[in-house]
Amino acid sequence: MNVSLDGYISSSGGDLDWAFANFSPELFAGTQKMLSGLDTILMGRKNYESQASTWPNAEGPLAEVMNNVKKIVFSNTLKTLDWNNSTLATAAPEDEIARLKSLSGGPIGVAGGAEFAEYLLARELVDEFRLTIHPVVLGGGIRLFASRTAFDIIESEDYPNGVTVRRLHPKAVAVAA
Repeated sequence: MNVSLDGYISSSGGDLDWAFANFSPELFAGTQKMLSGLDTILMGRKNYESQASTWPNAEGPLAEVMNNVKKIVFSNTLKTLDWNNSTLATAAPEDEIARLKSLSGGPIGVAGGAEFAEYLLARELVDEFRLTIHPVVLGGGIRLFASRTAFDIIESEDYPNGVTVRRLHPKAVAVAA
């Protein structure tokens, strides 16, 4: 998940140009390596619609990974999915994630979506966050976290362009105010 210094994952208009401007070759390679290690990516409807309108028409190593990885989409409104290797979840995230974890396979990732991430976090379904923290303050937009959450830092990597990638483990479930 890309995040600004002040905790936003997109501007108020949904723009991500501030994040893409910081994608150096080194950060791109690290992101590709991480995504290539995933067996399955989970996403909500909004994120699916955004990514499904981009990646099938894109070229390059990251597009290849995103188009070929198994994707499970959680939606109450979508009836069909057109993006390659995408499946509509038939169970609640809690049940679907438990089922996926019981199968053999690699790591399960979640692609973007603040609402979906908050839902999973509140139900203790997130083992780890990988935040790509960009040296920019947006001053508003869509926040990643809606409630207080504490983390343990597992790993941190600094890039020459000022971006920091942190792997974090949630300490406790946040209680909504």
